[in-house]
Amino acid sequence: MFERNRFIISIALALLILAFIGVTISSFSPSEKSEEYFDLETAFKVINNYSVEVKDWESAENTLIDLNYWYDYVPRYDKVSNEDYDVNSLQNKTWELIIRHQIKALPEIRKCFGEYLGDKLKSEGYKVKILNDERNKIIFFTHDSFKRRSSLEKFHVSVVNDLRLLGFKQIRYNWYELEGLEDEKYIHYNFKDLPDNEIRRFNLSVLKN
Repeated sequence: MFERNRFIISIALALLILAFIGVTISSFSPSEKSEEYFDLETAFKVINNYSVEVKDWESAENTLIDLNYWYDYVPRYDKVSNEDYDVNSLQNKTWELIIRHQIKALPEIRKCFGEYLGDKLKSEGYKVKILNDERNKIIFFTHDSFKRRSSLEKFHVSVVNDLRLLGFKQIRYNWYELEGLEDEKYIHYNFKDLPDNEIRRFNLSVLKN
């Protein structure tokens, strides 16, 4: 009788242990973990299916708006516990995907932005040129008003924020056309490097709301 009772008690304890293990495992499963995982999963699928195609300023502008939307939309989880490893992993993959899109798009966006400024400022006598350097990071402005330092500074203030956010590394100014001149002299402003793989919000003055 004693052996039989001990056997029954052992089975009962085993069932309790199995039930406890089952509850513990289910609490760590993706389906029960948190809705954060599913939010990230949705964002990842949308961004993964996104195609970067920048061919003019309109498409460049739309791409920047999309990058800004993702910057605001993708959840950020600074602290995740060990059981949320898959949330942390998917979060990293999502941001890596955004960075790849940004790296691909920004050189063409800078080129299109230069063309946009050139068309916008043409009637006022400005000439705008994007130098064919590595990743289109140098922009050149030519205008006779730049002879006056105050005029140059005023113009510089009006464009510097947009150019910095777009990742330009240098702005060059001159008051006469440089093409064909062997000794090219100009006033230039260098930016502290803002690399194309640095996630940021593109708060450009030219972007539509």
